[in-house]
Amino acid sequence: MPKVERVPSTRTPPSELPPARRRTSEDEEELTDEAIRAIEEGLADLRAGRTFTLAEIKREFGIDT
Repeated sequence: MPKVERVPSTRTPPSELPPARRRTSEDEEELTDEAIRAIEEGLADLRAGRTFTLAEIKREFGIDT
């Protein structure tokens, strides 16, 4: 069996992305009560294991394609 030559490992260069910045209160947007309720209902459905098809979602929101 031929001997495998080892190649020294190389370090991955640091990311070229700029550091993340913190959001200030000026950047934040207020969610409506309706949006918050929709998010909470979606999370409850997810936790309960309920899933919906795209057709069901479109029907619920009255989206015609």
